[in-house]
Amino acid sequence: MINPRTPTPSSNPINALTGEPMSDRQMHHLDAITAGGEALYEAMHFAEGSTPPGQYQEHTFSTRRMNIAATHLETALMYARKAALEGTP
Repeated sequence: MINPRTPTPSSNPINALTGEPMSDRQMHHLDAITAGGEALYEAMHFAEGSTPPGQYQEHTFSTRRMNIAATHLETALMYARKAALEGTP
């Protein structure tokens, strides 16, 4: 039930670490990290000769080294996102 004391929804997504809305700076950094990661995945597909996946599908590689590189890239992106959220707003 909605009443006058119900908080209004925020236009920014909520930071899961703090429970507060994300700042514009945090959103900018997360967008830049995502764009950089996708560019690296695309370059890896180009180097391997494989086709990038469609939207909402995982990247799959046919060689062992590219699979290992993709795992390292995924880990790096995870730590970069965490650092962007932990930084000062």
